[in-house]
Amino acid sequence: MTPRRAAQGCRLLVALILLGGATAAASCAAADPLPVPAYQAAVAPDAPRRFILFGDSRRTLSEEFWRGRYDRERLAVIDALAGERPAFIVNTGDLVSAGSDRAEWRRFHEENQPIFSRRIPYFPGLGNHEYMWNSKEGLENYFAFFPDLRGRRWYDLRFPPALVLVLDSNFGELEDGEIDAQDRWLSETLATAEKDDAIRHVILACHHAPFTNSVVHGDSRDVQKHFLTRRTPKVHVVFTGHVHTYERFLVDGLQCVVSGGGGAPLTAVDVEKPRHKDLFRAPAYRNVHYGRFTIDGPRLSCDIIMLKDGAWTRVDGFECR
Repeated sequence: MTPRRAAQGCRLLVALILLGGATAAASCAAADPLPVPAYQAAVAPDAPRRFILFGDSRRTLSEEFWRGRYDRERLAVIDALAGERPAFIVNTGDLVSAGSDRAEWRRFHEENQPIFSRRIPYFPGLGNHEYMWNSKEGLENYFAFFPDLRGRRWYDLRFPPALVLVLDSNFGELEDGEIDAQDRWLSETLATAEKDDAIRHVILACHHAPFTNSVVHGDSRDVQKHFLTRRTPKVHVVFTGHVHTYERFLVDGLQCVVSGGGGAPLTAVDVEKPRHKDLFRAPAYRNVHYGRFTIDGPRLSCDIIMLKDGAWTRVDGFECR
């Protein structure tokens, strides 16, 4: 057993002792197959020239008794995304509260029917909650729910002139060989994109934020090391979640978006002594939201749509040329 796996086992054991193992036991008891959403697994050639990126659509765990519940807001996000009728949707992770709990996937399937019934392509990324309680069972459920991924933890979405690379930033859950394989894949895919005249804008999408002013989470040094250091000139955006808020930083010309506004319990950012310059000026708590990307000729623009006073409102945005 590698030190990484040993550490994972210790964390799981502690969690089960503290929380009684109720969630894990319930997931192990369920044996009936998971539903598979009836949606298109590929983007239609005549799809609208816009797509959605967002993250952290999980509900508040019962163990998170100190946090608020945002069930109404989570469902409002789903309705808003369905109403957008985009070419496709990318969720950067934490789709469900505990990936090994099959009941969570059934709830996710039921709640997202406004999207799935419209056959909008839905592409997931892996968050830490997809691995929660039992990482093996979590991955099994994830790939059973999204069989078209064919077991891929990282993959690309080609939508010229944009290319979205969905990556797994849960480095504590990856073996050394898997980390090396993802690093190689990213380097090779970016090198190919640089030679592709049809691709002008590359978006890196993963769960953990390389930069954040969160009072709960810190910067992901692993994302900085493994993903950002491999950046090539066409990489214009890194779009992440994990932090349940909205932030935007410009780092060496790279738009670094933190968008964890899918309905998970909101958390605050430090606005008094921020670690990084946030281009979005707002109070410490930012409401549920999503990112709408629009292609207009060679240009790619992003609008952040946030729920404010009961209405969906554009609160921020940027353009890549």
